[in-house]
Amino acid sequence: MLLHKFFIQDGKLLPVMQFEENTGIEIYEVVRVIRGIPLFMEDHLSRFRHSAWMLHLEIPLTDGEIREWLDRLVSANEMTEGNIRFSYCFRPCGRFQAYFIPHFYPDEEMYQKGVTCGLLYALRTDPNVKAVQSGLRARANAMISDEGYYEVLLVNHEGRITEGSRSNLFVVKAGKLYTAPDSEVLPGITRMKVIGLAEAMGVEIIYESPSLKDLEHADTVFLTGTSPKVLPVSRIGEKCINPDHPLVKELIRMYETLLNLED
Repeated sequence: MLLHKFFIQDGKLLPVMQFEENTGIEIYEVVRVIRGIPLFMEDHLSRFRHSAWMLHLEIPLTDGEIREWLDRLVSANEMTEGNIRFSYCFRPCGRFQAYFIPHFYPDEEMYQKGVTCGLLYALRTDPNVKAVQSGLRARANAMISDEGYYEVLLVNHEGRITEGSRSNLFVVKAGKLYTAPDSEVLPGITRMKVIGLAEAMGVEIIYESPSLKDLEHADTVFLTGTSPKVLPVSRIGEKCINPDHPLVKELIRMYETLLNLED
């Protein structure tokens, strides 16, 4: 679903009523706009090209073109806040699109009390590639809608939690930060920034997907992502989690400072 008046297609600004959804092999990124500025564009563009490279494909556009088109999209729609989805469809059309999409940003109460998550036994195909996987997305969305979860977490055949359907997962245990190895997940931009902030604090990062049993001994759990930023978890399935932890509070504060510096 598109928001606002205009979208970009192959460099052209068009009214949203002319939009036709891509079909075929499509890679994409979702970038957050704050105060009229698309954030962390260098990182998003790097991952965009890496996704194409993983599929043995190449995007026939320059970074400068994509940046210019997103700036034009923001200006034409007169929007200072929101999420933009930009994509390239290789087959059958060879087409770039960018447009504002619906978003849900957690409110202050969610950051204070945490959110609930379900468990979905499923894995992404080629997890390092940010490509459309409609089957997995449909299953995740159905669980979120039916059960009232904020997010569902993906569990592999070994009973280990790899990531969320649209977020990354961190577990805090004994002062250390646990997250899945890069090879097992889509390495989120927010995740990368949070890891850098934690390392600057001297926190040890353990790249290991937590098992369901590990949750019994976890001090706290939190999610990262474009929309949630750094968001505490209060429950996973039937397991209650303490969302009030000083490390998470500090990472929330530091990430907000980073966003202000990016502006």
